Amino acid sequence: MNGLLPWHDDLWRRLMARRRAASLPHALLLSGPDGMGKNQFADLLAQRLLCERPDTRDLPCGECRGCQLLAAGSHPDQRRVAPLEEGKVIGVDQIRELGHYLAHTPQYGAHKVVIVTPADKMNINSANSLLKTLEEPPPYALLLLVTAHPRRLPVTVISRCQRLSFTPPPTEQAGAWLAAQIVDSTAPELLLGLADGAPLRALALADGGTLKNRESLLNLVEQVARGDAEPLAAAANSLKIGAKETLYCMYSWIGDMIRLASCGDPLRVINLDLQPRLGRLAQGLALKELHAQLDQVGRALQLIDRPLNQQLLLENVLITWQAAFQRRP
Repeated sequence: MNGLLPWHDDLWRRLMARRRAASLPHALLLSGPDGMGKNQFADLLAQRLLCERPDTRDLPCGECRGCQLLAAGSHPDQRRVAPLEEGKVIGVDQIRELGHYLAHTPQYGAHKVVIVTPADKMNINSANSLLKTLEEPPPYALLLLVTAHPRRLPVTVISRCQRLSFTPPPTEQAGAWLAAQIVDSTAPELLLGLADGAPLRALALADGGTLKNRESLLNLVEQVARGDAEPLAAAANSLKIGAKETLYCMYSWIGDMIRLASCGDPLRVINLDLQPRLGRLAQGLALKELHAQLDQVGRALQLIDRPLNQQLLLENVLITWQAAFQRRP
């Protein structure tokens, strides 16, 4: 998936106007929910700044020397900094090496572009090391910090960046784009609802078979609620589908259960195809209990990308879930 995504158009035009006015900042914080295309935007911006023959829309040509080097991953004026292993942090040595890299002027053009993603994976030492570069950046440097969790960054780092906020686009725009991407008959509105309006996350749900897995997960959650399945065994089974996927589904379902319990209006439900089953689950549970379950799953989602035992995290959620139904009159 290349090029400018439709919901990025306004951000792109504003940045290009600043580029033409020679007023681009030296550091941008690209923040917003997962699935908004922040990394794609950062890559496209880096390519545009290193492109030698941009087109009339101020987009990279894709054919010049700079674009070809970027496509091959060998452009000397672009660097990407990310955790070296899944679940690890961005180490201080990686950031120190970045300082040495930026000490040298660009080899080909006017810019050196660095993408740090996800920026919230820096530990305190890494962030402090980057702060030195942010305080006195070389005139040719542009640092792009990409994160879905800006609050995890030190205030000192945030204050030295200008923020680009990526928010979910209008449903009509996202739905039209998504409908053009998916090959089956899955309703874009359902996928967008499950993805909290984030188009790329909705596309990943369609491509990853989440809707099929969702049926299995709901069966499991219902069995735990009835006491027909032990939370520990259910956690092990749901882990095979995916810990994050399980928690996303549960968060969406509990949100719908709250809507049904509070107003009874099925039109406000996100999981319309599951509305009868979610309504039956919600029966007899107080709104206070449902909100407590939503908070529990929300906290687990905040922890899911950290180096923790995911099965234990799911076990804790499902034990609490089952206990809530055992307390039901």
